[in-house]
Amino acid sequence: MVLKRALKGRIDLMGAAMNVQKELMSIPDFGNDDDAPYAAEQKAIANLKKTILMVAGAAVQKLMMKIEHEQEILMHIADMAIETYVAESCLLRVLKQANTQADPAINLKADAMRIYLNDAVDLVNKHGKEAINAFADGDEQRMMLLGLKRFTKYGPFNSKDARRRVADKLIADGKNFL
Repeated sequence: MVLKRALKGRIDLMGAAMNVQKELMSIPDFGNDDDAPYAAEQKAIANLKKTILMVAGAAVQKLMMKIEHEQEILMHIADMAIETYVAESCLLRVLKQANTQADPAINLKADAMRIYLNDAVDLVNKHGKEAINAFADGDEQRMMLLGLKRFTKYGPFNSKDARRRVADKLIADGKNFL
């Protein structure tokens, strides 16, 4: 639906996608890491959004009106958007609770959010790769795959320990998902 609106000129997808392309051509920012709470997670979400713009913009640019017949590519772009949306929703919920109340369980909620984000980054990378490989080739494909790699980075995270902390809490509270 978003791509159809972009093709009709109702949404400026191409402008945003061009900005992402310009960023890809620039030198990466290796500068100061923000040490605010959840800064790495916010940066990861912003980069996932750039990934969607990069892939969707290039697909629309390459395929134009034929994009609506490329259901597999559209599916991969939609899956990228879904994963990003859920990850951002989890992050925003943690941010809101961290800023508005003294929540003793905030660390567990942050663990759950990071677990999801960690997995979402990998899934966005996979879906992006599948979409790119479906419509691009040669130098364009290589450049886009490098951009995908650049935007789907998330720092080291021990998901095993985080999953155990969440599971231990659920077991202690008598929660059962079966």
